[in-house]
Amino acid sequence: MIARRRVMRRGLAGIALLPLLATAARAQRADIAFRVLRQGTPVGTHTVRFREESGLLRARTEMRIQVRLAGFTVFRFTQDTEEAWRGDRLIGLESRADRNGRVGECRAVAEGNGIRLRGTAGEALLPANAAPLTWWRAATLAGGVPVFDVREGRPVEPRLERRAEGGLQRIRVIGGEGADVAYDARGAWVGFATTGEDGSPVTYERA
Repeated sequence: MIARRRVMRRGLAGIALLPLLATAARAQRADIAFRVLRQGTPVGTHTVRFREESGLLRARTEMRIQVRLAGFTVFRFTQDTEEAWRGDRLIGLESRADRNGRVGECRAVAEGNGIRLRGTAGEALLPANAAPLTWWRAATLAGGVPVFDVREGRPVEPRLERRAEGGLQRIRVIGGEGADVAYDARGAWVGFATTGEDGSPVTYERA
């Protein structure tokens, strides 16, 4: 009975339909887990876990990637990001990424009518509706939303292209490393693809 209650509390509530991405969308609350594949071979994991706390939705993202060749680690990436949302407003974020020993950090805090962004890349004041590229929140890619890369706290302005495919809404993010992100009809994040630093294809599959 206790387990059933936990499942109910973690149920999908208030998920925006993809045709309404341009409107204010509520965050999904089901935990997410992906396996990260490089050229079809598992090299890591990407998880997002949610909890409700004092009227806030908290999302914790963890990435763990390690590429080995001939028994040696040739690439290692870790990232830990904690977000706090009140409705559709980002209240705070802290993130730390480590790419082969090079550390990048980001901190964002709601401040008046904006969001104060501080990170390895510098400092900026963004509009109140700004959002991080942590991918789980479909409304972030609705268009017209200022976004920032949490790895170094850098504002970015990618170009977005949308297409429907097999019952999914796919959004191509053009600029930087680029990405192809997929959401289902409920707005849940279900797929991701990008290109590695060496040009190899990187894809996600649900764990």
